[in-house]
Amino acid sequence: MKKLLSNFKTIPLKQIFMVFLAGVLVLFSTACSRPQTLADRVTSGRGPDTPGQTQSYKGGMNNFSDDDSNRLNTEAATKAKALKDKVQSRIDQKSVNSPDDLADNVRAVSPGKQAQRVGDNFRDKVEDTKDALQTFGDRGAKNLERNTDRAADSTARAFDRATDAVKDKA
Repeated sequence: MKKLLSNFKTIPLKQIFMVFLAGVLVLFSTACSRPQTLADRVTSGRGPDTPGQTQSYKGGMNNFSDDDSNRLNTEAATKAKALKDKVQSRIDQKSVNSPDDLADNVRAVSPGKQAQRVGDNFRDKVEDTKDALQTFGDRGAKNLERNTDRAADSTARAFDRATDAVKDKA
């Protein structure tokens, strides 16, 4: 430490001051300079032109057109009204004004077909469950077989080690 201080004392104060000024000058010139950007190089008067831009400049905010959004709202409202009318007509066709209408609607549904659909769905679910259980059982059997093989191998190795240890001590 004393050697470092003695070397530092031999350096003239003028040189230390010059190094300090050079460092400050580099710091300020880097911090205060303005790098040239792509926007500075573009001289066309048609607006910003970013790299990779896929849309043409239309003059609006963020390079999008200043179209009136009411057109979009009226299209959506028209589609919504058409859907509402369609649903209302379906409701009107299936409406029940009297017990006789209810009986007619029930007869039109054909309970036999509904029962058959329920049975088909139940059969499909049972088959899916059977397949899943069979897959699970197959995996379990394979795991059990692998584990018993490993246990037999590890038991044989342990027996060999034990016999080697007895031989070494004898």
